[in-house]
Amino acid sequence: MALSKKGTRKITVGQTEYRWVVSPAADGLIVVTIQHAEGTGQLIRVYAKADVHDARSVGASGSAPTRERRAIKPSDVEAIITEAVAQGWVPEKSGAPLGFDWKGSTLLKRGR
Repeated sequence: MALSKKGTRKITVGQTEYRWVVSPAADGLIVVTIQHAEGTGQLIRVYAKADVHDARSVGASGSAPTRERRAIKPSDVEAIITEAVAQGWVPEKSGAPLGFDWKGSTLLKRGR
């Protein structure tokens, strides 16, 4: 499945061009979907905490909700791509989408 060009952004990492988009996901998460710019090959979906207030995080003392995650920046996407490739993602190779979690500046395969 290819990412639509509409609504995506381009980024070049090394000599390779990619397309990426950020979408809302469930439970206060956002998902960054990245694919080789050719529109072929394997997608990666990276889940991260959204930059939203979580009303459930209000403490008994009534303290303000905390912000868990900032917005995704191009530098984050570059770091995600670099780390995903280091973990074995081959962007040009077809296959089922790979899932990752982005925690701080660490990329973890989903299900760990």
